[in-house]
Amino acid sequence: MTVDRTLFATTFTTLPDWPCPTCGKGHLKADKDALLNQETGPSKAAHEHDAWDPEWIERRFAALLTCNFANCGDLVAVLGDVSIVEEYSYDYDGEPTQEFNERLKPRSLSPAPLPIRPPEDSPELVKEALREAAGLIWQSAEGAANQVRQAVEHLMDEQGVTKSAPGAFVPLHKRIKEFEGKDPKNAEILLAVKWLGNSGSHAGGLTRDDVFDAFDMVELVLVNLYDTTTATIMAKVKAINTQKGPVKPTP
Repeated sequence: MTVDRTLFATTFTTLPDWPCPTCGKGHLKADKDALLNQETGPSKAAHEHDAWDPEWIERRFAALLTCNFANCGDLVAVLGDVSIVEEYSYDYDGEPTQEFNERLKPRSLSPAPLPIRPPEDSPELVKEALREAAGLIWQSAEGAANQVRQAVEHLMDEQGVTKSAPGAFVPLHKRIKEFEGKDPKNAEILLAVKWLGNSGSHAGGLTRDDVFDAFDMVELVLVNLYDTTTATIMAKVKAINTQKGPVKPTP
């Protein structure tokens, strides 16, 4: 499963049904009556300018989103900016009609939806770093990338890779190379995540899409290491083949 990037676009005409960050089963729903959307003071004052245009309007919005899963019902707070964009619609004769529509630009979600679904048995510190990264997506691609890189550091800890040497700190690159000795496939993926994380140390060094690539890569590694679905199914396959039919449960 890869990141559904339509859920993490820069702007929206209406807020999407993000997955619940708490239960992972429900989706976040916005009550339109509870969504606050107001024009800023400086924006109102600008209406007096002779050259004023609707696209000058600046608004702020805030809302509480509710998980629609009955056993959860958690709340997520969202806030951001609203801009006015000029758009055109066309009738059957091809005649354009000018419209000015609002676009919502989220700046913060708390707690933030995770773009990926790590396996349940993934290390908690790894998942916590990914949750931190998810919250930063809306504010800073660089900050989010650094947190994904931190998730890789925690993963190396969990895999028992050398963290420090006498009198010296072991850099992540060297740790991944050590990990390569026992798991070259996943090490190759993690090395790419590390390079993206390094770019996050420089302003403008990477894009949101780069961050989503890093999320996809980390999810793949976590599935490879901690997802037991394949092993469970294959155990059933072997048991059925041995019995040459259904396997009866043990009384």
